[in-house]
Amino acid sequence: MLKRGKILFVYNPRKKGTSRAAAAGVKWCRERGIPAEATPRREIEAQGATLVVAIGGDGTLLRVASALYPREVPIIGINVGGSLGFLSSGGEEALIPALESFLEGSYRVERRMRVAVEWGEGEVTGLNDVVLVGPGAYRFTELEVEIAGVGKIPLAGDGLIISTPTGTTAYAAAAGGPLMHPALESLLLVPLFPHSLGKRPLVIGPEHEIAVEASYPTAVFVDGDRIGTLGKGKRALVRKAPGYTYLVRFPWEPDFLSRVSNKLLGGP
Repeated sequence: MLKRGKILFVYNPRKKGTSRAAAAGVKWCRERGIPAEATPRREIEAQGATLVVAIGGDGTLLRVASALYPREVPIIGINVGGSLGFLSSGGEEALIPALESFLEGSYRVERRMRVAVEWGEGEVTGLNDVVLVGPGAYRFTELEVEIAGVGKIPLAGDGLIISTPTGTTAYAAAAGGPLMHPALESLLLVPLFPHSLGKRPLVIGPEHEIAVEASYPTAVFVDGDRIGTLGKGKRALVRKAPGYTYLVRFPWEPDFLSRVSNKLLGGP
């Protein structure tokens, strides 16, 4: 696979140590005759790359995944300067072992579902979630959520998270949503501080399309980045994206349940 392309190291220049790690990865590859380059996150150009190494935190990996989409380029996440690193294969010390394992063929690739949101300004996809919230300090908004084949749900409160299984360990978890194994293909809806005790998180199948109509101007975020505002009386359509993100995993990494225990539940 590597004979047809290169390894691209993408780093977050705002995090200390990431450029050093990227340079070390490039040096290691070139010493072995493997084409390799390093680039800051905002200047990513993955033409010809057969593997991308995202160096930073989970946010770096999310943005690299969006820049690559819909190309099916596998990603290794290396957590340098990040706090949680739930999506990564390990810290800076794991960089060279990860490259060695990849070259030896000792790895597997996880296919991760993405979510897409479409409204008047186009369509954007995310690996974690689409979040619709009231703008400003008060955050309040009113939404009408219509799920094809299920029905309509009026929702007043701070807003709504629509998450992939990957995203259920992120904002959705902090908002009280359930954790879902990333191999699943489902969408999770989590109301944000609803003004009704009857509004609970809801899991639906990937075949359902979700239409969200705003009664007040509502900010739209994808994977933590604000991408626009849904105007009063306007609708956004949220659905499973047609393409996927591909994450490289190694035999020495903890599995999903171990990650949950270690990083989110405070396990041993």
